[in-house]
Amino acid sequence: MTVTILKGDCREVLRTLPDGSVHCVVTSPPYWRQRDYGIAEQLGMEPHPAEYISALLDAFAAMRPALRADATIWLNIGEKWASGGNGGGGSLMAKRRDIAWAHARNARGWRSPPAGYKDKDMVGAPWAVALALRAAGWWLRQCVIWDKGVATEPARVDRPSISHEYLFQLGNTANPATRDPGEPWFASSVWT
Repeated sequence: MTVTILKGDCREVLRTLPDGSVHCVVTSPPYWRQRDYGIAEQLGMEPHPAEYISALLDAFAAMRPALRADATIWLNIGEKWASGGNGGGGSLMAKRRDIAWAHARNARGWRSPPAGYKDKDMVGAPWAVALALRAAGWWLRQCVIWDKGVATEPARVDRPSISHEYLFQLGNTANPATRDPGEPWFASSVWT
């Protein structure tokens, strides 16, 4: 087996792949307002969830020509809230010396909800992205709950802590049965 790792912005790198050459995509793009990696025009730091969804739609559009008709796409994405640091910063950042949070300190609006959202509103980003992809012509085949077993955030006084993320299975065509019968097909049961 040959493995090739391509580094770069997925919206650019995907366009360099040969048409119809990709069997499967497993992706966990940066979540909205999760971390600032200090890279210009990075995914995830859009000021509004609608802009984040649009950026992901652009990435998926760049992916589409490279996919085979029977390709399967697995999208892992977690939830975020409209205001606050969304999981880090403060003394925790200082202790960990986490450079992924270093830029968040100066990001305008980082702790304020974007227009149309209230303080402490759940954004609904995973399902908003999945439904936008379906509207853009992708087949939304399955939603798998990734139960992490323990909360991935500190306890809150006004809501339960979250302990799961979403894994969406998407398709490029209505009928994935166009695959060669000699090639493996990875069913969702593999992920349970």
